[in-house]
Amino acid sequence: MKSILILDKIHTKIEDYNKYFYGSQYDIIFRFEHFFFVYQLLTIVKVSNLRILLKVPLSRIENLINEPNYNCFSIPKKKGGFRLIQSPDNHLFRIQSRINFYLQQYYHLIKPNGVYGFVLNPDKKNRMCNIAENAKNHINKKYVLNIDLKDFFPSIKAYRIKELFLSDYFKYNEDIANALALLTTYKGQLPTGAPTSPVLSNFICIKLDDDLNSFCDENNISYSRYADDLTFSSNILITKEIVESIIKFVEQNNFTINTKKTRLKSSNRKQSVTGLVVNQKVNVDRKLLKKIRAMLYDGFNNGLEIATANHFKLEREVNLDDIIFFMNRLDGYINFVSQIKGKEDILFLKFKEEYTLLFSKKYGK
Repeated sequence: MKSILILDKIHTKIEDYNKYFYGSQYDIIFRFEHFFFVYQLLTIVKVSNLRILLKVPLSRIENLINEPNYNCFSIPKKKGGFRLIQSPDNHLFRIQSRINFYLQQYYHLIKPNGVYGFVLNPDKKNRMCNIAENAKNHINKKYVLNIDLKDFFPSIKAYRIKELFLSDYFKYNEDIANALALLTTYKGQLPTGAPTSPVLSNFICIKLDDDLNSFCDENNISYSRYADDLTFSSNILITKEIVESIIKFVEQNNFTINTKKTRLKSSNRKQSVTGLVVNQKVNVDRKLLKKIRAMLYDGFNNGLEIATANHFKLEREVNLDDIIFFMNRLDGYINFVSQIKGKEDILFLKFKEEYTLLFSKKYGK
């Protein structure tokens, strides 16, 4: 996409969001805010300008480029196995968070249709979209196709991030592109714990999203993407040829399909999108409700140590970090129920009350 087309898209989006967020009396303020941040990002002409954008001395930026410090650890996946997390230290985290802020402002104005993962919500200023909004695109459809991109962040290599910063989207010189790529990648790829990885992956996926949007428009298919979860739905049969075409687009954009998670479901079976059931309305999967009940029951009746070991299938001795992770996950599941069903939902209130009792039983609070 040529830079002039990007600017045209920014101008068009600005007008839309002005009216949606604020109304005409606030247009000038909103326009100033967005153009100010995007202008700051896109007018960097040398590496030393980064100290102004990131509000840190150039020497610290250089140190973090030369000696990035990450804390690497593994966490259990929901369906078995472990996921490697590469979490930047506090100094690098703060810098990446600032980079993320500017990138989010920019991506928000040029993002393709159907992207919901880690993007600002146009309906709620400065709030992120959630999986419920993603799932709404696929309610009450005869066919729902789920495709998962394999090793999403690790598959995006540092050279692609550098190429992004060199491209017409940014038009940075070699030095700036190198610096930003080194500040946001680790061991040659996007790190799973960095705040910049989600928005950078969205930039990398712009062509993929454009390709799939065009293809789906031609074939009467609804398309949405939430990070590495791609969903397609239609009231017309999604044929084998259509699936093969989608996979071809994915591979042409240097991603790999996780075949174990590819599934096509008709309306007479349970259809789910990013963990939510969409057959008739967006709803929480019964399996998750069953899991929450089991975690609460196990915690009350057998103690948190045993409940933690059972949940994560640990054969070693359970430590405090394991228990904290168990409690955080349980709290996350319960809050997720409220996100979908609402904070006044009876089931959510019951879960929350039981969680509070379980927490106070362990920690006396």
